Amino acid sequence: MEGPITFQEAAAGFGQSVVQFGSASAGGLLVGAPLQMGDVNETGKVYKCDPASRRCQEIPIQRPSDAVKMSLGLSLAARDSQLLVCGPTAHQTCGENMYIKGYCFLLDQRLQQLRRIPDSLPDIVFLIDGSGSIDYRDFETMKTFVIEVIRRFRGTNTLFALAQFSSSFWEHFDFNKFKSTHDIDSLVHQVRQLGRNTYTATAIQKVVRELFISRKGSRDGAARILIVVTDGMKNDNLRYSDVIPEAERAGIIRYAIGVGDAFSQSSAQRELHEIASNPTNEHIFQVNDFDALRGIQNQLQEKIFAIEGTQSQSGSSFQLEMSQDGFSSLLSPVTVGAYDWSGGIYLYGSSGEPSFINVSRASGDMKDAYLGYSVQVIRSRGRSSYVVGAPRHNHIGKVILFRQDAKRGGWREETEVLGEQVGSYFGGTLCAVDLNGDGNTDLVLIGAPMYYTPLNGGRVYICPINQQSRAKGRCATLQGQAFGHFGASMSEIGDISGDGRRDVAIGAPMENDNRGALYIFHGEKGGLNPQYRQRIEGSQFPSRLHYFGRAVSGGTDLTGDGLPDIAVGAQGQVLLLRSRPVLKVEISISFQPPTIPTSAFDCQEQEQLNTEASRAEVCFTVTKSTMDSLGDRIFSTIQYSLALDPGRTKIRAAFDSSGPVLSRELRLGIGKKCETYRITLPLCPEDTVTPITLRLNYTLKGEPIAAANRLRPILSEDSAPMSAGSLPFQKDCGTDGRCDDQLEISFNFSGLSTLVVGVTPELNTTVSIQNRGENSYSTRVQFFYPAALSYRRVLLLQVPQHGAGSAGDAVLQGAGRGFGRGRCAAEEEHRPVVRAGSQDSWVLFLLCEELRSEGLEQGRVMVPGLLGPHLTAPLPQVQTVVERYEVYNYLPIIVGSSMGGLVLLALITAALYKFGFFKRQYKQMMEDGVEGEGPGPTQSAAAGNPPVSDAPKQ
Repeated sequence: MEGPITFQEAAAGFGQSVVQFGSASAGGLLVGAPLQMGDVNETGKVYKCDPASRRCQEIPIQRPSDAVKMSLGLSLAARDSQLLVCGPTAHQTCGENMYIKGYCFLLDQRLQQLRRIPDSLPDIVFLIDGSGSIDYRDFETMKTFVIEVIRRFRGTNTLFALAQFSSSFWEHFDFNKFKSTHDIDSLVHQVRQLGRNTYTATAIQKVVRELFISRKGSRDGAARILIVVTDGMKNDNLRYSDVIPEAERAGIIRYAIGVGDAFSQSSAQRELHEIASNPTNEHIFQVNDFDALRGIQNQLQEKIFAIEGTQSQSGSSFQLEMSQDGFSSLLSPVTVGAYDWSGGIYLYGSSGEPSFINVSRASGDMKDAYLGYSVQVIRSRGRSSYVVGAPRHNHIGKVILFRQDAKRGGWREETEVLGEQVGSYFGGTLCAVDLNGDGNTDLVLIGAPMYYTPLNGGRVYICPINQQSRAKGRCATLQGQAFGHFGASMSEIGDISGDGRRDVAIGAPMENDNRGALYIFHGEKGGLNPQYRQRIEGSQFPSRLHYFGRAVSGGTDLTGDGLPDIAVGAQGQVLLLRSRPVLKVEISISFQPPTIPTSAFDCQEQEQLNTEASRAEVCFTVTKSTMDSLGDRIFSTIQYSLALDPGRTKIRAAFDSSGPVLSRELRLGIGKKCETYRITLPLCPEDTVTPITLRLNYTLKGEPIAAANRLRPILSEDSAPMSAGSLPFQKDCGTDGRCDDQLEISFNFSGLSTLVVGVTPELNTTVSIQNRGENSYSTRVQFFYPAALSYRRVLLLQVPQHGAGSAGDAVLQGAGRGFGRGRCAAEEEHRPVVRAGSQDSWVLFLLCEELRSEGLEQGRVMVPGLLGPHLTAPLPQVQTVVERYEVYNYLPIIVGSSMGGLVLLALITAALYKFGFFKRQYKQMMEDGVEGEGPGPTQSAAAGNPPVSDAPKQ
């Protein structure tokens, strides 16, 4: 995506909802601002934003007088040339209660209002009893009751009609006359009582057939309500069982009001139950006299608005008064609050008659489920089904697939998918995806934006749909970052990658500290690629976006370039992201000639060649993967590098004097362009078996397209950024191109017949291989030898004159140990070709060790390779010298030396003693002791010192 167009308005809630419609020439972008305040009690505005002018303009929508605080623009939908704008929070006061419904407005492509949904409130018929059992005063009281009820519906679009019955039937005014008359009271006051008998069943039949018809002003899609006021049992021959089913089929809701003591009898009460709709206890009023009719006016009004009714089976205390029609929309308004917020959807057909689809009456666990919070249509084989989200079902959420019964025509629950985590709001968002554009839905994406793990915030379930519009297999999952509300918005955005599969955008408005992000996932066969292709962060735009990704709509070209654009809502802003032309690059590498001729590498004992090996032609073919209206006005620059034999240390080929690596830049449009390069052999090649590899790496940089507001093309992800070609050396194998060699091998030990351990110092093995057929390639010779022998070296004895054994084709050799216990091996790699009629020889040098029984396992000398491609050549000779390595035992020397040292030390000590060396030392010590004694007694006394005696004391 590139070059966003930003729309910004000061309207509160601008960007909460977005939808694309039409095309660049006749369409635009609709943006909802459901919190924007307008005139008194008006909430919500809708704007049309034009990408060409980059401005938004408010769309005027005629609202009904009772559409108070409706949050217009909270839900938007578009299909083909029609738009649906909904405000699901319209407040309306009824007595002391307030109910919340909603309105949707159907617009054409020119944004002209076509229809309001629901386009009317009820059409109500009063059928009053004018039989002779009712006196004049009570009949006048009944007329006053009718006037008071009609007055309570002033200011709404409710229409009334009035009819009287006795033995005959009299229509006083129909819906058309009611609309055209301003003084309704006079119409009622003109009614005169008929008298005579009570033909109630006959009168109901006439109302069904003669009043609830379009010719009398009854509106398509209006709720049909019949209020029957009578004072006694019928006495006509027509049975209620013949009439009431007809009223049921016409969708007429019937209220029965019984007046007088006659209804204290069980048979009369049973008659009221036959007239009234089910549940009968909600549709029957029984009063003692006509004066008590005033007391039921409020109740009747609230019954009509379905405020007081309670359904015993489902426990729903609210029905449609909290329906919030249009909370979500798919050109089929949704009522999430219907039946105690169990929810459901209204399906409006071309006839205008709505069908209410829900499960609240049949399932007791749907209370507060919010069925209809989201809705999507699934198309398969020309039939449509609906998948509806109920994100609060049992606190974990549920998605239900409704399918129409082909025989009965009603809607039934086909299948369901349950959520996994409490509070995840599973089913809060839905997205139907047609991957290949064949008109059949392939995937349903189910959003659970509140799903939480320590590492992830939000989850999207990818559920495949089969041709029978049923979920197949398990649903794969996609996850976003922690606390990101990943899956809060989703939309199919068309094929922006050009691979023939439609792609999907998923919003995560809470990521990155509420800055938001949008993820782009590419479609693939059978599903979506689980790795997102692009992640667009709200923080990367200079307008400091917040909650980027709260709404998303895509798949329509609004900028006139033929490419689908993506509209993304944020707080107070909407960004229109433009998809880019996708270019596919195909590379072909060819060589002329396709093989290196033998004349090019006929070294003739020359090290320097500089001969031309071939010419490489590199062709780039650029095509468009995406469908657009830009034609061939798309150009790009390709930067590429060519490398010959990449990874080899020794150069075999080069581009003239440029070396083995070449870098170039090429500008091209849609089409094919080729470049030719000369390849040379600078040196005599050592390896003429392995083909020379030419590898190409490239990058593409699109140039700005002036006709598309400087949009830049990009490289398709299907285009490999690298290509390679192989240039083989010519093999001289005759006209059939097949080399049939005839190899012979011989070797000798330089006349040595016996290897004597400890005597023979080395073993020289002369090996000779001769080819008596055509040239032999990839020839390998292996030698096995005992582990006690040590491989030393290999020498060429004779070098042929033409390449085969030249210095450039010297034998590559290596020795190793570790081929198993007690094993030794020498591996030789010999590269020349064994040519027809040629011979190659070499000498192996092995060092002889001490042979032991456990060391008689064989080692190996392997000599793979090729010998030159010439038909005639001198005999190559290689001499192998084997040296014997004798292991010397140093233990006797060490022991003998130690013993000899000890004997020598003893002899030296005895000699010194005999010569008196130790005696002289002892005599000297004695003399030193005598000289150290003190003076005699006289001297000691004279000196004043006491005499000293050695004698012991007595």
